Amino acid sequence: MSQIEPESEETPIPAETSPWRFLPTGLSLLRIALIPVIFWLSLSDRHLWALVVYCLGAWTDQLDGWFANRFNWHSYFGALLDPIADRIYILTLIPLLWHYGSISGIYTTLVITRFSIQLTAYPVLLCWLKRRPHLRPELLSRAAMALAFLILGMGFAEQLAIEMIPESTAEEVIFDHTMEALTLIGCILEVWVLLRFLPRYWDVIRGKEDTFD
Repeated sequence: MSQIEPESEETPIPAETSPWRFLPTGLSLLRIALIPVIFWLSLSDRHLWALVVYCLGAWTDQLDGWFANRFNWHSYFGALLDPIADRIYILTLIPLLWHYGSISGIYTTLVITRFSIQLTAYPVLLCWLKRRPHLRPELLSRAAMALAFLILGMGFAEQLAIEMIPESTAEEVIFDHTMEALTLIGCILEVWVLLRFLPRYWDVIRGKEDTFD
């Protein structure tokens, strides 16, 4: 008769009992909590620290997904909170950078319009239709989100560069042209994703769809 060997000390802790299983959700909440800190630093002309904290917040978007997938620390609440936190993070910070003149008004308007519409899909499904939302972001939606994080990061970097780089230098010209090119690509992506999302959103309102980006 074979004997049952004692469990090795290296046996991984099951995801549902791990004390770290709420870490991805905590990182998403941290992303939202950093928003007023970034506002305060930026409005206080502490642009270096505003950029650092912004990058930290953007990094948590990568970390929470990595931890969830690597250690199977998944939860339905965490899966819903992550994209909500992303949209709130960008939606609240982009008007600040528009106020500074770092991001164009057209791109700002497109991002605010798309994210605001997408966020309203949650209460429609949860409170009105009493259905659980299912998220399946497509490649273009992921690309638009990643580009939005990058453009905002460059916007905060521009505020720092204004203090450090003299005007009309080659570095400033290269930076401005790069920002213009990325913003143009961002506008195209935002329009494309919005046009693809609106018919699905109409199906969500009518109760025929519960999956969206």
